[in-house]
Amino acid sequence: MNKEDYSALRKAVEDTFTSLYVIDAGSLTPSQRQTHQEALAAAYLAVIRLENKKFSELTAQAQQKLDSLRSSAIAMQEQLAGLKKATQTLEIVGGMLDVLATIAKILA
Repeated sequence: MNKEDYSALRKAVEDTFTSLYVIDAGSLTPSQRQTHQEALAAAYLAVIRLENKKFSELTAQAQQKLDSLRSSAIAMQEQLAGLKKATQTLEIVGGMLDVLATIAKILA
């Protein structure tokens, strides 16, 4: 992983957070609201940790782990691009919550 890859990962996670943030939670069912809150919290934590951790501070092991997650995060962000239905967004992000949580954990 290099600085450009790290920036791409950061942008993908930020875009995922934005996709979740704009969802009107009032329009969701209780189950969807729960999924939304979990996904929003995981994405927010990942965004904050990506913003606070400089690439130069990462260990080689952390860089390797993040590099393996980068393609998943970018693929998730690409799937979310242009979606207008909250349910579709939640399905995609809900199925990839582990990616966001792992990114946040690595950067802790």
